Amino acid sequence: MKTKVMKKTAKENTKCHKWLWLALAFVLGCCVGGTTYYLVTNWNNFFVMCPDGVRPDKNGCCAGEVYTDAGNGWMVCCPDGGDNCFPPMK
Repeated sequence: MKTKVMKKTAKENTKCHKWLWLALAFVLGCCVGGTTYYLVTNWNNFFVMCPDGVRPDKNGCCAGEVYTDAGNGWMVCCPDGGDNCFPPMK
């Protein structure tokens, strides 16, 4: 008894390859788009530096500044012994 082997035609193979390339292009586009979105939305995080050239601490204050509660849920950085406060760098 012979078994019948079905072979794909060239047209069916091309259709399969088109879907594969389309899926690959979609995944690559998502990766590039996601990376671009992350870089654009977090641009300041990469370049924010204190005057001494060091990144701010986890609260967003530089050396010599104190993370202080200004009331009403506002947190600010104030110089030691000074009242010239400003929002933390993030």
